[in-house]
Amino acid sequence: MTDPRSSSPSLPRPPSVVISLMLLAAIGGLMQAATSFAGTATSLPGSTELAFGFLLLSSYFTAKIANRLGLPKLTGYLIAGVVAGPSVLALISDVMLDKHAATGLALKVVSDAATAILALEAGAELDLKKVRPVARTLRGITLYAVIGSMITIGAAMFLLQPLLPGLFGGMSMQQRLVVCMVVGVALSSQSPAVAMAMLAETRAEGPLSRVILASVVAADLTVIVVFSLALAVAGALIGGEIDVQATALEVGWELLGSILFGIAIGMLVGLFLRTVKEGAALFALMVCVVVAEIGPHVHLDPLIVLLASGVWLRNFSTANAHDLLSKFESAQLPVFLVFFALAGANLQLDKLAANAIAVVVIAVVRAATFYFGSRRACRRANADPMTSRYAWFGLVPQAGLALALAIVLQDTFSAAVYGAGNPAAFGDNAAVLVLGVVALNQLVAPPILRIVLMRSGEAGKKQNVDFAAGGH
Repeated sequence: MTDPRSSSPSLPRPPSVVISLMLLAAIGGLMQAATSFAGTATSLPGSTELAFGFLLLSSYFTAKIANRLGLPKLTGYLIAGVVAGPSVLALISDVMLDKHAATGLALKVVSDAATAILALEAGAELDLKKVRPVARTLRGITLYAVIGSMITIGAAMFLLQPLLPGLFGGMSMQQRLVVCMVVGVALSSQSPAVAMAMLAETRAEGPLSRVILASVVAADLTVIVVFSLALAVAGALIGGEIDVQATALEVGWELLGSILFGIAIGMLVGLFLRTVKEGAALFALMVCVVVAEIGPHVHLDPLIVLLASGVWLRNFSTANAHDLLSKFESAQLPVFLVFFALAGANLQLDKLAANAIAVVVIAVVRAATFYFGSRRACRRANADPMTSRYAWFGLVPQAGLALALAIVLQDTFSAAVYGAGNPAAFGDNAAVLVLGVVALNQLVAPPILRIVLMRSGEAGKKQNVDFAAGGH
């Protein structure tokens, strides 16, 4: 006999987008319930773990929806952070994100460790033998696009003074020029993290991908050095305090000391890979966390330290860097999820809207400088047509470094240091402008960068598949 149930029509499976939306609503409802029971999220036992877990799950399912809509997963992570953050639903509160609070500090550890891991991976992806043929292109991009953007952004800010009265109030012409210089340098920063995420998701491999990764790494190193010098000059001309010798030693130590310490870390990880072998990825993760937390206290830049470590492992160590990177695959998913979700939660949409015209103009000037500067560099270096056409866009996204520089400006030139009403207390207003431009670039640039990599023909050519290419 035929089972009557076999002839009944099967129920259609709900689309994964619908399922993801339902799960997001459930997770958000549980988070809201948990915080309402305790009054505030930070009064809950384990509030750090709660915030971490919520960001992990919400960004995971939002990324699935974004990917179904043709957007990068990274955009989904950012959207999850923005919606959950203080600007929209406030499920992740300001206190949770405050680096000075207990919970904020714990979440900052996650973000700092993620930056260190991404820096190690970026360095380990840089094969100097493959980069050497495009060294002339990289030098040109650094000069014309990156350093050029510092000048053009500063000039744009100077012309936009009527739209930024809070930033320049009570300053002399000389002081205004200095503020334009230091903020222009901060806004010229790039994001190796975004480049790594997009290259991982599209599995892109080829000349363009190598130039994009190498150029953002070289650009950020340049920005770090120039920003340190610009900060010292700003402190002298606006704050009235400078010690030339101490500043030179500090910048030299931060750069050269970080590189030397990074090489030592690379040797240590390489030795572990060659001898112990088992648990190498866990050991490297532990090293990243330790460097991220200890580095700033001894004036070493974790980004430079781990970049140098990765470059050493890939190009000078006899250890197999590919083996370490493949073992990192299981760690990549939570790293990308939480890092970019936290970046999204930190975006202040109200302040972005308040400075919308200035933010848009500066973002356009910045992107235009990258375009014309990169095209000039590629033309002088006789780069291949695909690199000439698309390399500039790898410089546009912003994330961790720009956010860190905004915090440095805010802390260095604050009203708490110089007193309210002092022209030197421009840090808060400068940070608002920097964060506004970062917010715009974070939300707009990743989808376009994904399209660029897809059009280049290099997407899908990377052999080792990681989580970003999977179907999460």
